[in-house]
Amino acid sequence: DSDGWQDIYVTNWGSNQLYKNNGDGTFTDVTDTSGTDTNELSSSASFVDVNRDGHLDLYVCNYVVFGYDTHRQCYIDTGAASYCGPESETPVPDRLFINNGDGTFADKSAESQIARIATPSLGIVGRDFTGDGWVDLYIANDSKGNNLWVNQQDGTFVDEAVLRGCAFNMDGNPEGSMGIDAADIDGDGDDDLVLGHWNDETNTLYENDGSGNFVDSTSQFKLGVPSRGSTAFGMLWVDFDNDTLLDLYVVNGAVNILEHLLRENETYPLHQRNQLFRNIDGSAFEDISDESGSVCKPSEVSRGLCIGDVDNDGTPDILVANNSGPLRLYLNRSGDDNHWLGLALTTDNSKTIALDCRAEIITEGKTFWRSPRADGSYCSSNDPRILVGLGEIPDVQKVIVHWPDGAIEEWSEVQVDQYNELHRGTGRELDGA
Repeated sequence: DSDGWQDIYVTNWGSNQLYKNNGDGTFTDVTDTSGTDTNELSSSASFVDVNRDGHLDLYVCNYVVFGYDTHRQCYIDTGAASYCGPESETPVPDRLFINNGDGTFADKSAESQIARIATPSLGIVGRDFTGDGWVDLYIANDSKGNNLWVNQQDGTFVDEAVLRGCAFNMDGNPEGSMGIDAADIDGDGDDDLVLGHWNDETNTLYENDGSGNFVDSTSQFKLGVPSRGSTAFGMLWVDFDNDTLLDLYVVNGAVNILEHLLRENETYPLHQRNQLFRNIDGSAFEDISDESGSVCKPSEVSRGLCIGDVDNDGTPDILVANNSGPLRLYLNRSGDDNHWLGLALTTDNSKTIALDCRAEIITEGKTFWRSPRADGSYCSSNDPRILVGLGEIPDVQKVIVHWPDGAIEEWSEVQVDQYNELHRGTGRELDGA
């Protein structure tokens, strides 16, 4: 509601909840009055401004029709109960709620064409993938082709994932997509995609060619083989060591019983280790899980993953949510020797963190493109501040912010090794779209 206090949306099997932040440490359940109530099996969700009116709309991923009376039980060869997979259930269309600007939302799922397709959706990222200044929506689906809802700028969307090369893997097969993220991992100025999959599949990297078309470059970036044997849920691009390159952290945990653990009489035979991949010059990734310390040491059933600079020291910290296990907070100490730049972009009222914009960070010899990221991963939300690792670069010449409505502003006095608040309307205006 743009009052400067972060509200919370919780997805459930059953009714979802929207909690309004009262600004005094308490929250009020405004689900019914806001018009965001649903009664489905929802997974990830994202607040994103799809119509460029300055108000955050809400996209909700729905999975399948599920109930105790309709659920089918499946078994592995040993006779132990296991998960059937989404093919055994009926998928449910996602929901798109448009913000009316007064604390209420209108369900525009049908009018927007989003409800035209029903898929078992588990992840979402909102970015301007096509470069037209309007936010598009990429949806990760479980064992079905993924969706790329391209914004038609009139309140409707068209799914162009097949046409743009990001619905299936390089062999033309759908995969069990769960975790998801988007960022410019090769330094060419556009957002690439990564998706986490089942243990008998590879995770998949879709490289953006600059026009919103994608190529499955998983093998080229050496992410395929190391991901086989793990079931990936939460995953995020993040520069852990502030060397200017975005690394990849993946949290894993099986869904189907792992028979080798069952034979070892494990009480919860689903646990797997998480993985950390270091970016090598923007052209490949190296699995450094064994040398990354405690962040990849536990073998658990990990699901949610969010990133944020908890202690404001300029290095991204990690919070991992485990199924039937503890939350784990990992404080990062790996990038302390490198320079960094922090940005908190706010809207006109200088209170609300701005989403759906892009920052162009220009240094001598190198330009970085970054976006505030509140969505991505799996059933999680992230620190929306921008954190850019600069390595040995001692200063930044200027920051250019491309706002959601096409306006562009420039700031030439930003300080490295600290967070800078950039309020819309306080920079130098440039010619926009």
